[in-house]
Amino acid sequence: MTEHIHHDLTLSTGFKTPIHIERYFIVDEHTDCSLYPDHIAKHNPHIIGDATNYLFVSEALRSAITYSGNSVSIVSETETHAIVRSEAGKNWHDFVMEMLNANLFGIENLALIPGTIGAAPVQNIGAYGKEVADNIISVHCLSIATGEKYVFSKEDCQFSYRNSKFKRHQFSNILITHVDFILSKIQYPIANYPDVERYFTEKGIVNPSSHDIAEAIIAIRRNKLPDPLTIGNAGSFFKNPVVSIDVYQALLQEYPLLPSYHVDDHTVKIPAGWLIDKSGLKGYRYKGAGVHDKQALVLVNSHNASGKDIYELSLLIQQQILERFGIMLETEVNILL
Repeated sequence: MTEHIHHDLTLSTGFKTPIHIERYFIVDEHTDCSLYPDHIAKHNPHIIGDATNYLFVSEALRSAITYSGNSVSIVSETETHAIVRSEAGKNWHDFVMEMLNANLFGIENLALIPGTIGAAPVQNIGAYGKEVADNIISVHCLSIATGEKYVFSKEDCQFSYRNSKFKRHQFSNILITHVDFILSKIQYPIANYPDVERYFTEKGIVNPSSHDIAEAIIAIRRNKLPDPLTIGNAGSFFKNPVVSIDVYQALLQEYPLLPSYHVDDHTVKIPAGWLIDKSGLKGYRYKGAGVHDKQALVLVNSHNASGKDIYELSLLIQQQILERFGIMLETEVNILL
């Protein structure tokens, strides 16, 4: 375990807004479990992963903890599948590409999503027709209050759209240490997302491989989304709202070109970026914060923004979308007030 006193985490965050942590713990699988109840727990640290999906509204945080291990191993395999275990500190995109290069498939649609392995099940990250829950077998955790270890099955995790039980308050002291994935040795490319279909049509690729899928999604994301190393951001700030068929039909009467994605017989998903764009907020600037001019779903640190600037902008957007469309946008980014 490494313990930092008075640690400046600003440049490590997605938004690059000022954040100073009084006591910052970095742990791994070799950390003595007795340290959790005897030393760490009394500081009640926030679990923040690599901090890329957090908005720190206050510029000071009393205590935080992250898991740093990044090893990857094959637990078992058959002729068609492999169970792969990764430590929580592993960079997610690096893991996706390493699996692809090892001819293990199933998560290539999730290429270039920022963050770590440990954050993936918490958010149930997803993009371009896939969710990480599709490939998760189990999640290994420990309690930072007691040092006790747990293994949760996929069903235990209660995954839903951009959600899991790890986001609930009663699991706020549960630190994810490893995640087990089931990956295929056979390619089943998913290329039926509009942006992806358009990419392959333009390239003249009829039967894309899993490698082609990853290449396409990396290109699409780089074109639409700002590089957090260049301009502070945390990717998609809001979740795409899921509304009832009745609400959708009513909106469709007023907005015939409203894009949507079928969820089930009762609900429809509407792109939050479209709602924000339609409200005239794409490219909007508020103090040092802004709405990205290519993808309205992304809020950016456009000019030395504080966390408070970005938070206030998010509230303004939520209010305008609620007034215009009757929909309350939920945040995908974790906000620490």
